[in-house]
Amino acid sequence: MTSISVVLADAAALRAFFEEHLSKGRAFVAGATGVTEREACELLIEHRGRTHRLVGEVVHARTEEPGRGVGLALARLDTNAAAALRKFVDEARDEGDEEAPGSEEPGAASLHERIRSLSAAEQLRLAAGGTLGERTALERMYGPTVWEPLLRNARLTIPEVARIARKGSLPRPLVDLIAANAPWLASGEVQRALLSNPRSSPAVITKVLGAMSRHDLLLVPQQTAYPEPVRAAAKKRLGR
Repeated sequence: MTSISVVLADAAALRAFFEEHLSKGRAFVAGATGVTEREACELLIEHRGRTHRLVGEVVHARTEEPGRGVGLALARLDTNAAAALRKFVDEARDEGDEEAPGSEEPGAASLHERIRSLSAAEQLRLAAGGTLGERTALERMYGPTVWEPLLRNARLTIPEVARIARKGSLPRPLVDLIAANAPWLASGEVQRALLSNPRSSPAVITKVLGAMSRHDLLLVPQQTAYPEPVRAAAKKRLGR
């Protein structure tokens, strides 16, 4: 089977590719060649040394501009395969973001020491205007103390929002705050985080389910990681 690779250098690009293409059962790899229409093909999605494989059928193969590249109709994923793909996307990290233990860049230790010595007022100021590295270290060290100012920081990224949204100890007003932010709620990563959080109220669950694509909504009742009320609400919505 012919393989085609798409290399997504940053986490945002991978998430966008998932939301715009993979979640809808399709993919387009600009500039790719070497296949013909109706041919079975393997798609290799590459991100920072990780690779995820999907299979599909070529539905577009053009060697000239405009539209040069290969379009695929992806094979339907079962529950486990869909969960594996989502895990691959959700675990995407950009360089310098949440490095594994022992892989910190020089200066990381001094950053942690500096943040560890902050006063309460300084913590709040840094949460409202710090860099990604500072915000990550701040949330790890102080958690609940800085969740609200972090969530009011306009520079907060989707992965940061989703990480906070998964916290089972997140106060309900902050769960509501996340659900009320339309750009955040449009992200599949944030949707899944809110649905898995036991602090999400019925109103939040309804709002999240209403924001999901039908493809994603169909998968919710099959995901045992979600609380039973969430799966029941999804079934009810699908039955309308």
